[in-house]
Amino acid sequence: MLRILGMLGAVLLSTHVMAIEGEGDPVLGKQKAYTCQFCHGETGHTPKKDYPHINGQNALYLYNVMKSYQAGERTGAMGNMMRQQMSVLSDQDIKDIAAFYANQKRGKPE
Repeated sequence: MLRILGMLGAVLLSTHVMAIEGEGDPVLGKQKAYTCQFCHGETGHTPKKDYPHINGQNALYLYNVMKSYQAGERTGAMGNMMRQQMSVLSDQDIKDIAAFYANQKRGKPE
């Protein structure tokens, strides 16, 4: 619970907290999220205990988190790995990926 509150606080304090201008395309997001699948699973429900489930998460939240990683505002081993992953993505790519995962059903895939 504290981890979630800490993550929420970091997002709220981030310089990237903003409304997403324009919508992301979940169909394009699925194509662009191929490297995300290695850690977060095909639909955002990860089989790995050290990585968060991101399926069904709010698109704006996902967008802001990815922008925070991209800007280097989240650090540590995971932060550095995520920053590297985000470094090749455009703002539209991030919107599309966020839309894809936001449109996935929450919980474990059937």
